[in-house]
Amino acid sequence: MCKSRPDDVNATTPDGAALAAPEGLGGSKPVVDRGALQPRLRIALIGTDGLPARYGGFETCVAQLAPRLAALGHQVEVFGSSRGRSARAADGPGLRHRYLPLRANGAASVPYDLLSFLLSYRRSDAIVVMGVSAGVFMPLMRWLAGPRRIVVNVDGLEARRSKWRGLPRAFLRLSERLAIRHAHHVVSDNQGIADIVSRTYGRSSTVIPYGNDHVLHLEPTQVQGILQHRFGLEPCSYLLTVARIEPENQIAEMMEAALAAGSERYVVVGNFSTTTLGQLLLQRYHNEPRIQCIDSLFEPQALAALRAGCRLYLHGHSVGGTNPSLIEMLPYGRPILAFDCVFNRHTLGGRGGYFATVSELAERLRQPDAPAWTPDPQGELSDRYQWARIAAAYTWLCRRERSI
Repeated sequence: MCKSRPDDVNATTPDGAALAAPEGLGGSKPVVDRGALQPRLRIALIGTDGLPARYGGFETCVAQLAPRLAALGHQVEVFGSSRGRSARAADGPGLRHRYLPLRANGAASVPYDLLSFLLSYRRSDAIVVMGVSAGVFMPLMRWLAGPRRIVVNVDGLEARRSKWRGLPRAFLRLSERLAIRHAHHVVSDNQGIADIVSRTYGRSSTVIPYGNDHVLHLEPTQVQGILQHRFGLEPCSYLLTVARIEPENQIAEMMEAALAAGSERYVVVGNFSTTTLGQLLLQRYHNEPRIQCIDSLFEPQALAALRAGCRLYLHGHSVGGTNPSLIEMLPYGRPILAFDCVFNRHTLGGRGGYFATVSELAERLRQPDAPAWTPDPQGELSDRYQWARIAAAYTWLCRRERSI
């Protein structure tokens, strides 16, 4: 096996000033739910594809957040799509899942999010909206909500992604503006996103990242067995990326750099079969043994083995705030080379290594500096990405008096 080097939720204004928050949200002290002596909340989580997670970071967030909110004594309802879903999540004490016969992504996400709100707001004290797809309806939603809190997580400000052009981008920008303007509280998952929200819309937001203490840790023998029998890999023999196969995630560029640097094997896990770029890359490298493409993989054990066994992790995301795939690498203590942008530097606290071009990445891969690029898995970053603290932060916002 490769040797590994031996969440605090930062609730801040965009200029970095700490907001008044319950104990445990702004430092290293244990989380204390100040709501323990207050009436419990009825919280609806809407705007995601639903559970079990089969899509992306929002779904992973809700999968971890919902049961923790329920464990704090709140009544939690999670909305999801039944379209193409082979399994549904089980309800539990204080936790209910509700599925709608609409797609949750693409253009269908607009009516999907609106219907989710209409079906939930009357029996909720707070509605947490993941994303801004239904932002065009946010003035109506705000009016209907009355005294109920609406908390909007703006994700990575979707309109800035390169895949959107023309009318779709204009619609997303309008939705973004209305969602940020009319929500009671805005959540940014990264200080870089909060800065954009402040500059563009003059609105403060609370910085709450995603967590990573849910990832699995396997014994070295388990890692080696899964790598060999499932993927034909040996520990420490490959580079790794886990990402959506989108242009702004630099997948093609990182493949080019890995080959130019003479890397032995580059393993990329992502939705190759469902994107134009993914299909192009599959065709381009189908005869290249040094590039190994693994289509969408959500199995925790397999992902844990791939992450624990890689020699180095490449992260090419250039937009999107705090990317779950990056913070989920931190507990494994592997060297990380990330695309040099403000979001990744905030996520890693300036730790890790960085690259800006194909040639720069290739040169770094030829002359790696693994100790300098390895964030300490037990360091201060480990506190920031704790799900219990994140659940406490959302509870605080759901109780807090409206900020506008």
